[in-house]
Amino acid sequence: MKENITRDLEELKKEVEEYVQVRIDLTKLHIAGELSRFFSGIMAKTVLLYLFFFVFMFFSLAVAVLVGNQLGSYALGFSLTALFFLVVAIIFWFLRKKIIERHVVKRFIELMFPKFDHNEE
Repeated sequence: MKENITRDLEELKKEVEEYVQVRIDLTKLHIAGELSRFFSGIMAKTVLLYLFFFVFMFFSLAVAVLVGNQLGSYALGFSLTALFFLVVAIIFWFLRKKIIERHVVKRFIELMFPKFDHNEE
């Protein structure tokens, strides 16, 4: 009887250790998947940001030249275009918490505390 209990406890201990190791491995895989998705998203968004920057820059130059032609002064056209972007930048600065910070905080919370599917457990 005592041998059976000892054997059962050893088997139980072995199964618990295996279960804990499997859960650790599952957590590592989950973290690796989430981090790889996160960093690949950052890389893709960075490339898109650079591309949009160049499109935006050339479009801005074209608008400045067009305004300069209409007003008869390229300096005035570039100055008005720069003033427009300064106003947009100031508005963006005052709305940055509403526009960016809430979104970034939400995404990090989703990354760090994903919703687990109870069917996986």
